[in-house]
Amino acid sequence: MSRDRSTSAPEQPYRVALIGCGRKGTVHARSYDLDPRAEIVAGADPDRENLHLFCERFDVPGYADFEEMLAAEQIDIALAILPVQPNPEVVVRCAQLGVRAIGCEKPMAASLQQADRMVDECRARDVPLAVGDLDRNLPHYARAREAIAAGAIGQVRTINVMMGSGSQLSGGHIQQFSLARLFAADADVGWVIGWVSGDPWSEYDQGGAGYIRFTNGVEAFFDRGNTARYGVEVRGTEGTLVSDYRHVRMWRIRDDDGPAGRQFEPVEGMLPEDELYPGSKTYDSNGWRHFPRNNATASTLIDALENGTEPISSGDNGRRALEIGIALRESHRRGHVPVSCPLADRSLQIIPSDSRNFNKKQTRDRETYMQGLRRIKVDSAAVDSR
Repeated sequence: MSRDRSTSAPEQPYRVALIGCGRKGTVHARSYDLDPRAEIVAGADPDRENLHLFCERFDVPGYADFEEMLAAEQIDIALAILPVQPNPEVVVRCAQLGVRAIGCEKPMAASLQQADRMVDECRARDVPLAVGDLDRNLPHYARAREAIAAGAIGQVRTINVMMGSGSQLSGGHIQQFSLARLFAADADVGWVIGWVSGDPWSEYDQGGAGYIRFTNGVEAFFDRGNTARYGVEVRGTEGTLVSDYRHVRMWRIRDDDGPAGRQFEPVEGMLPEDELYPGSKTYDSNGWRHFPRNNATASTLIDALENGTEPISSGDNGRRALEIGIALRESHRRGHVPVSCPLADRSLQIIPSDSRNFNKKQTRDRETYMQGLRRIKVDSAAVDSR
């Protein structure tokens, strides 16, 4: 099997094991396999069909039980790429069984109590926990945050998120809550005012929107549905940064700006000029599809393990993003009044959609699922025909 690595691996790369060898697990595995600092050494999944294909693609041993795998293999990084329902307990067990770092997907849990336990167990053992293949992991946003911290647009005042929480407060739109936190310097949330698209007393995931006030004074506003503009706008006292989820651009007030109105000029050389997802949906010569964001996600967890720091998409960020969604719903329940964070009642939860909460092969047509899994890697003839 060719690993298609651009640089040679170190003498002792981190040993990475997958728990959950389905579609997203395979994507995560490929991203770690591309990093010269890591290698995929094993996989665990009770689904024999998924496990067989995974082991064939990565030429590694497979296990039906993840605890058996961790006992048999010396694992540095455990990737629990699982449905939400089993995820909290598996992450906790991985920390207890001695792995050095853990990655999982979003949302990390249904309840705040579960998320608290995951974060606390990992912190107690100095195990970096990364949650979600998130946009905030992309190097474009890391550069943007550095530029803002250096004063490129002055002091951040307002963050506007267009299509901020669509149809899933705890699902896909944890992405937007996490980006807002990034550009608010990851400050604590003071309070929120919000509403949901359906029944506020339902515990099942749904759309929502609202306002977040961070403790450092930054305000964030979230639209709920599609609008003519789509993206994130960060407004500062001296300029603005805009992402349309394809490019990130920055403008600053011109030095000769007069009293007639704001005149802006682009800030050059501080941000990458290429797209956020270069090469997305294309395939390499070995038939593997490119997943640029996932590659960045893998890199950030390895960086955290090497540097003794928290990952950019840390477990704490995953917990706080989930809390924002729950707090927006709680505001609606209480008559759209401000709701302070952290929430005192940690039993509060959002039950994810079935496709996130349970095994996707069980909630979708099996053949459709397997077609998607096979499209992650295709043979050379299929690549040439694209």
